[in-house]
Amino acid sequence: MLYFIVLEGNYGQTVGKMAVKIKVVREDGTKIDYTAAVVRNVLRVIDLIPYFIPYLLGAILIWTSDKKQRLGDRVAHTIVVKA
Repeated sequence: MLYFIVLEGNYGQTVGKMAVKIKVVREDGTKIDYTAAVVRNVLRVIDLIPYFIPYLLGAILIWTSDKKQRLGDRVAHTIVVKA
């Protein structure tokens, strides 16, 4: 989890996000900070529920969101965009 928090808080991207050319920003398009990175990544655990289909809840939340946000993004007021 520290990996995601440090890289997203510092660069808005993990190595995987860099490879697919996406990044995390605030809803207003500005750079996220460590607080937003912590919030969105701590709530990643909830997206894993139910554990027999990992990230099913996260996928459902993305599908039902106008901004395509999972729970962590909704609470942290962040979105994932093309880099």
